[in-house]
Amino acid sequence: ESEYAINGVSVRLKDIHELFMDTGLGRDGYSMIGQGKIDTIISSKSGERRDIFEEAAGISKYRYRKFEAEKKLTAAEDNLLRLHDISDELGSRVGPLKEQGAKAERFLELSEHKKELEIGLWLYTLENSKEALRSQESKIAAAQLNYREIDDSLSEFDKKAEENTAYFAKLTSDIEGERLNISNLNEEIVKTEGSVTVINNDIEHNNQSVLRLENEKEQLNLSDAAAKEQITEKQNVIAQKRLKQAEYTEKQAQLDERLKSLLSDSESISRGIENEVKRLNELTRLGADSRVKMVTADSAAEEITARTAAAEGKIAEYGGEIERLSLEFAETEKTLDEIEENITSRSNAVRGYELRLNSKEQAAERLKEELEELRLDAKEKRRRAQILKDLENNMEGFSHSVKAVTEEAKKGILRGIRGPVSKLISVDKKYSVAVETALAAAIQNIITETEADAKRAIGFLKSNKGGRATFLPISTIKAREFKEHGFNEYAGFVGIASDLVDTNEEYKEIIKYLLGAVVVTEDIDSAAAIAKKYGYRVKTVSLDGQVVNPGGSLTGGSLAKNAGLLSRGSDIKRLEDEAAALEGKAKETENAYISATEALNEVKADITAEKAEITTANEDKIRFLTELKRIDELKTAAENSLKQLKEEKLTSEEKLTALKEASAKAAKDIAELDGEKTAVQSKIDEMTGGREDLNAERESTAEEITAVKLAAIELQKDIEAAEQSARDLSLMINGRAQRTAEIEKELNALADKNGELKLKIDGANAKISELKTAISNTENKIGELLTARDKTEKAGIELRSGEREQTALREKISGELARLTERKEVMLKEYDDVIKQLYDEYQLTRTEAEKIGIKIDKPSEAKKTLAEIKSKIRSLGSVNVSAIEEYKEVSERYEFMTAQINDVEATRAELYKLINQLTHQMQDIFTEGFARINENFAKTFTELFGGGQASLSLSEPENVLESGIDINVKLPGKNVPSLDGLSGGEKALIALSIYFAIMRVNAPPFCFLDEVDTALDDINVDRFADYMKRSDFSTQFICVTHRRGTMEASDMLYGVTMQEKGVTKLLELNVAELEKALLTKGA
Repeated sequence: ESEYAINGVSVRLKDIHELFMDTGLGRDGYSMIGQGKIDTIISSKSGERRDIFEEAAGISKYRYRKFEAEKKLTAAEDNLLRLHDISDELGSRVGPLKEQGAKAERFLELSEHKKELEIGLWLYTLENSKEALRSQESKIAAAQLNYREIDDSLSEFDKKAEENTAYFAKLTSDIEGERLNISNLNEEIVKTEGSVTVINNDIEHNNQSVLRLENEKEQLNLSDAAAKEQITEKQNVIAQKRLKQAEYTEKQAQLDERLKSLLSDSESISRGIENEVKRLNELTRLGADSRVKMVTADSAAEEITARTAAAEGKIAEYGGEIERLSLEFAETEKTLDEIEENITSRSNAVRGYELRLNSKEQAAERLKEELEELRLDAKEKRRRAQILKDLENNMEGFSHSVKAVTEEAKKGILRGIRGPVSKLISVDKKYSVAVETALAAAIQNIITETEADAKRAIGFLKSNKGGRATFLPISTIKAREFKEHGFNEYAGFVGIASDLVDTNEEYKEIIKYLLGAVVVTEDIDSAAAIAKKYGYRVKTVSLDGQVVNPGGSLTGGSLAKNAGLLSRGSDIKRLEDEAAALEGKAKETENAYISATEALNEVKADITAEKAEITTANEDKIRFLTELKRIDELKTAAENSLKQLKEEKLTSEEKLTALKEASAKAAKDIAELDGEKTAVQSKIDEMTGGREDLNAERESTAEEITAVKLAAIELQKDIEAAEQSARDLSLMINGRAQRTAEIEKELNALADKNGELKLKIDGANAKISELKTAISNTENKIGELLTARDKTEKAGIELRSGEREQTALREKISGELARLTERKEVMLKEYDDVIKQLYDEYQLTRTEAEKIGIKIDKPSEAKKTLAEIKSKIRSLGSVNVSAIEEYKEVSERYEFMTAQINDVEATRAELYKLINQLTHQMQDIFTEGFARINENFAKTFTELFGGGQASLSLSEPENVLESGIDINVKLPGKNVPSLDGLSGGEKALIALSIYFAIMRVNAPPFCFLDEVDTALDDINVDRFADYMKRSDFSTQFICVTHRRGTMEASDMLYGVTMQEKGVTKLLELNVAELEKALLTKGA
């Protein structure tokens, strides 16, 4: 931020400005006259010249001080207004707050007494509840110990039952596993026996080969013809055998598929048996659970029945107590009802009055608000209408040329002028934007009667340089026929613009000429669509003023500046009509408001009388209410106890019903589960039998497959033998001796092979024997597992029986524990409620409350006293506790504000006095200074112009401080009526005369003149320079000039030149010393 200092002392910029005031050196001073600004004082208006003259006269500082004083005065007025508002508001609060404070003090006194009684009663209740809780906790601890012991015993039973169930399931699983092993062993036996059969078949086939080879050996001696015949027979046999072999292959495929299906069915049945066994185990467990539930429910039902019988006795006892208290309550209540009836009657009357009061207050307030609103609305309508009238009268929005012609027509100078188009037509408001947009500049076209009238108006505009305007003579304007049709068929079409305008018949041709070819649509989309349909030959305008021009260009955006010219007249009439209607209604409302206020005051008087009667009745009511409250509390306590017993009985009955239903449901579940177990066991037996049948059928199918395979193998062997025999016969024909040797070799090989096969048969028979032994052992193991499972099932039944007994005992103890715990929770809740009330009401813990030392010896009397205090507190009504402090604060603020108002009013008076003094001072100083400047101006003017007259005068002499300043001059040998008629040089020289006159009155230490002699001719330049030189000014002049005469008259010349780029050089010449030196040299 900028910093300022005067003589090294830090000051404000404001101080700097004040320092230079009245010296000519300030912002508004005359010590610096800029280039081209010399004649500003001449060309300015008279009111704009004051600043320089005030500076010269020496009142700038006074005006500034007056301005500051007026600012302070305005601020003081504003502060005073605010202070009065605050003071009035505080004054209105002091009285009510004083009353509220007195009520609050009474409330605090009663509240303190109430606090002592409540704390004492709560501490008494807490002490009694503490011992009862200890006893209850001891009972609960004993019940919990018994419950835990039985629960531990049940846990052991559960553990053993789970182990038993798991072992039972394992045995069942092992049995099924062993049965599956037997099935696998049987399959292995079948496979082994089949391989033995195959080996025997191979031996038999080898034996046949031996016979064949021996036969072949015998036949080697047959003839060739016989051998060929045998080959043919062999080939026929091979063909037959191959056909048979295909049949065996097909049959074997069918048997394989059947075997596969049997294996799948067997596995499925095994899985089903396993699932059913699991289901059987689950049903056994559920049956045990249901039996436990049934026993438990029966045991709990017996206990609840006993508790219900005890509760019925207590209910009868409390019923008698309640009946006695009810009679006592009724007697007291009867007396209170009589008082209450009186209060109610009068309260109803008050409420009726208050309803009427409220209704009348609301009605009066509504009427007042409505009246103000109507007046404001009417005033606003008038104001808006007047604005529109002013606009209409001043023809705002119309061009200068239209205004000029219209004004001349009104004066009667121009005849035949009907007026602008906008004033001769009317348009519905919803079409006004579209029509105004369509007319565009034509809305200001002027309609004339004849062409001659239009020419005269044009001549007027031309001769007076009034601008240009378009004229529409009625006699010559002819509209062109609009040839496009069928617009009604298109969506969004509104109408032809000329059809939407209302005007006199004589103007219709002109309107058709202007708007007859313009189509109006609802929006720009429909405008564009219609324009496109007609090849962009027509101009379309939307209702919101968007335009599609012929040729396809679009014009749009915000409304044109002429918007509103069409609707202005109708708006004025509408606003005036609305204002008149509102004013009439306001008058009616004002009369109604006066009547409502009178009725309101009558109702208030009635309410005051009734409330006095109610206060007396309320005092009687409080006395009887206290007694009724005591009886009601006793009765409520008895009813609560009775209600609790009934609820307990009802709950017990509901529990008993639920337990009976649970027992019946458990019995039903046991029966259903037993039946389901029987069904599942039957299904397991059935599935086991089905699986054995499938195994038998599978073994039969396997044997049949083996037989088919053997038959196929035998056929293959026969085919191979026949083929070999045929080959042998063919070879025999070719080489008998060689074949005989080969046959011997083959016979020996077959004998060796049969020996090996017999060894394999012996090994297979041994394996079959081992498998049958394993099957026998497995069947024995299954028997052992079945025995163990039966024992396990019996043990499980015994465990579940013991578990049911323990569960019944646990449920009995659980019920007792629940009852004890529920009673403890009720006691704890009562205890906690008291603790909570103690903290919520007084923010005290029990320890803190006991430290206060309040003891209640007679709780019944304390309760009665507490009830009376509460009644008194209620009778106080709503209490503002903060009113005590608030009254003190508000009253202090009110006194302070009163003192502040007095101080501000004193300050205001001082400021008024100061302003008046400054005003008188300024008038005197300015009048004196202005006279001196005027005197010097006349002299200076005469000297500079070589004659003539000049003077300064106030345009408003009676208003010295605000008046403009007129300059009056008369040049020698020249008569010019106005300063505007003077040349630039003359204006500059007059301005210099004024400035020099000012400097003679209030000379600045220096004056900077920047080319002020530019407009002067050489003679006047010499006069100007000579005047400065010979005048006895105490001012140092610094002139920036290009004129020789000025330079020659100077004492010191300075020149600035730049001979080299970027290097500035200052030249200096002391003219006085130079002249002296020249004179010395000449001498």
